[in-house]
Amino acid sequence: MFIEIDSSQTLQNQVYGYLHGKIMNGELAPGERIVEQRISQETGISRSPIREAIRRLGSEGLVAVSPRGGVRVYRATSSDYKHLYECRLSLEPTAAHLAALRINNTQQVQLADLIEAMNLAAEKREIEQLKRLSSSFHRMILDLSGNPYLAKMMHQLNSLITLYRNAVLNIPNRLEDGAREHNSIGLAICNKEAERAEELMREHINKDYQFFLSKHTD
Repeated sequence: MFIEIDSSQTLQNQVYGYLHGKIMNGELAPGERIVEQRISQETGISRSPIREAIRRLGSEGLVAVSPRGGVRVYRATSSDYKHLYECRLSLEPTAAHLAALRINNTQQVQLADLIEAMNLAAEKREIEQLKRLSSSFHRMILDLSGNPYLAKMMHQLNSLITLYRNAVLNIPNRLEDGAREHNSIGLAICNKEAERAEELMREHINKDYQFFLSKHTD
């Protein structure tokens, strides 16, 4: 089935969004080959924009040229996740600290609404919705930090971090624990408790990583 063409976006962006979504939701599994001709048949878009979209995915680390030939969805290792964890641990607690210092009244309401939506998704065990909201929560904190350079560094890692976060949320019991931790972090930011927000974010990331280690090996 062809995708619906959006005249407000370039074909490359539309193919990128199509493939990015399939990788994020697992329709294109780690190690699976991406064939330009097949994508062209699925989308109704010529191979040149597809090729550019694949290059963009490669720059984000989501696809790689296989030693056996062709392009495949990247299969992350435990070492990859360790390095991402180290980046998150360096950057996100600082973002939470700054967010608590700089949040305004309107943003407090927006953050509270997002936390409420996450709680509802967790209560209903709407895991895919919770994954999306969790990513939005962390992005919002980066925005609230008011530091464009910090946000830019994290944005460059966003796709891989989203895969990592989704893998963690699939682990039994982590969904409920993570929701409680998000509550605490959000409350600290809304209350402008910068040091507490920073420490809670650090604990949250550490727990994510420990859950991941308990279930995943290379």
